[in-house]
Amino acid sequence: MADDPGDNEDKSPDDLGEPDQLGAAAPLIVGREPKERGKKRRLRPPRMGVMAVGIVVAVVLLAFVPTIASSFKKTPADRVGISYGGGPFEGTHFQQIVQPGSNLFFNGFADPLYLYPSDQVTYIISETEDVGAEGTSDSVSAPTKDRVQVTYEVAVYFKLNTDLLQEFHEELGLRYKAYTTGGWNELIRDTFRQQIENTLQEETRRVDVADLFGDADLLVELQNQVQTKLTQRLDDALGNQFFCSPTYEPGGECGDPVFVIKSVGIPDNVAKAFENNRTSAIEILTRTNQIEQAKAEAEAIAALGLTGEEYNLLQAIKSGRINFWVLPNDAGVTLNTPDSGATPGSTTAPSSGGG
Repeated sequence: MADDPGDNEDKSPDDLGEPDQLGAAAPLIVGREPKERGKKRRLRPPRMGVMAVGIVVAVVLLAFVPTIASSFKKTPADRVGISYGGGPFEGTHFQQIVQPGSNLFFNGFADPLYLYPSDQVTYIISETEDVGAEGTSDSVSAPTKDRVQVTYEVAVYFKLNTDLLQEFHEELGLRYKAYTTGGWNELIRDTFRQQIENTLQEETRRVDVADLFGDADLLVELQNQVQTKLTQRLDDALGNQFFCSPTYEPGGECGDPVFVIKSVGIPDNVAKAFENNRTSAIEILTRTNQIEQAKAEAEAIAALGLTGEEYNLLQAIKSGRINFWVLPNDAGVTLNTPDSGATPGSTTAPSSGGG
């Protein structure tokens, strides 16, 4: 039986008994197996090590995203920023001051930016709740020269001296954490509040309560004295003029914080005594006026040559309290004086006169 020609396709020349071409040795096929027709080659699954490395890289990148994002900063319109280097690889050092309302900028990896108020700041001491800085009923007590305890409601208006921002931050800001709301309020209580109380008490001891209660010019003078001394005391206590007037602009004159006395409280019993004295003075003035009026009337009677009764009759006629008629002598009319039942204050006086 003849062999099928198709059976010789995968056989070598030796198997077929045929000579090698040009006497060359038969080719050898190493490491490869004959392909099987009709079967697809299967792909190997990815190695687990490569996937693990990819996951670790992704996690690290995600961890750095907040750090990178926080490195970009900008300042609000009412805040001035001061930047310090101090990330994980460097020591703390001053970098720059950033003006209010800045655009987004790169501040450095993990470098802090401290924010402080750049606009006008108001510190109020008020007995009305939710109005003053303390949020409760508050006032400053001070004794007068005559030892009457009075109370003040006041307000102070100022700006932070941003020309000295680095000194302020390093000497006071870091100590109080004044770049936070709570720290800033504590700083103001320990600086402004203390000096306001001391200065008000010192100046109030120079005046009497009556002058303080009734002399507006004196109150303005006391207010100005407190404002001047408040600036001096703050400079002495803090070592520099860190607080300026509300009109201060960076690079310009600092000026004094503005101090205003909103009201002065007098004890109720003292206020009542003032009211009684005032009422008494009005009554004395009224009586004095009455006496002067009586003297003037007496001088008028003497000048007219009238008796007291005649003068009273004349005054009654002038005031319209007496009605009278002028009758001729020959009219034959007789008028009787009113009896006791006549209308009070209305008197008819008979009179006769020539035609």
